[in-house]
Amino acid sequence: MSGTVNGGGVDLSAGFDTVSGGGGGGNAGGYDGAASAGDSATGGGVQPGAGGPPGPNTIVRDWFTVNCVSGTPCDPNLVVSVSDLVNFRPAAPTQQMEPRGWSVVGLPTNFIATAAVHSRSGALLGFPAEVRFTPVGFRWDYGDGQGRDSADGGATWAALNLPEFSDTPTSHTFTGTGGYSISLSVLSSAEYRFAGIPWRTVRGTLAVPTSPLGVVVAEAHTVLVNRGCTGYAAGPGC
Repeated sequence: MSGTVNGGGVDLSAGFDTVSGGGGGGNAGGYDGAASAGDSATGGGVQPGAGGPPGPNTIVRDWFTVNCVSGTPCDPNLVVSVSDLVNFRPAAPTQQMEPRGWSVVGLPTNFIATAAVHSRSGALLGFPAEVRFTPVGFRWDYGDGQGRDSADGGATWAALNLPEFSDTPTSHTFTGTGGYSISLSVLSSAEYRFAGIPWRTVRGTLAVPTSPLGVVVAEAHTVLVNRGCTGYAAGPGC
């Protein structure tokens, strides 16, 4: 590229190799290899030759022809996998349970997870990009050898308009007493985009873990008495 001062302004010109590998200024690739900044502004420009249009991975702007390098943002066949997202840390989901921290053998315990669509910015394959994560599945491990997969994170009994200890799509019933650690992983799909390019799908899904929940499971018994515990604290079951 070169420039000259002309009447208080600057005229810029550039030369480059054409698509076919010819020298700047020629017409071997169907497009001239050089143009000036003034040409494009005035509508003159370097006109296309008889060589036909460029290929599908070719960029043409102001009669300049540039081949798209494979593996760069302009490559329409670029494949990005979740393993390429090393510079993007998705938000950690959260989980809760009811009752909080305890459960009863033989009665459902309700588990609820929270995760939302969100985006992160960073470098992808060496280029500035944005990645969008979307939760698509929830996988619980209840610590007793049982687990559950769910399409959503569930909801509280109150939100579902259900009485306490009701069975829900994300509840679990423990069959033995003891302490258990409940772990959850949220499966997320991902999309990416470089500046000025629409969202594209990332191959694969990403499992994002949460902090585990501890629960103590105990047995509960009911006893019939002939008077209340308030007036007879030593009675059975009091």
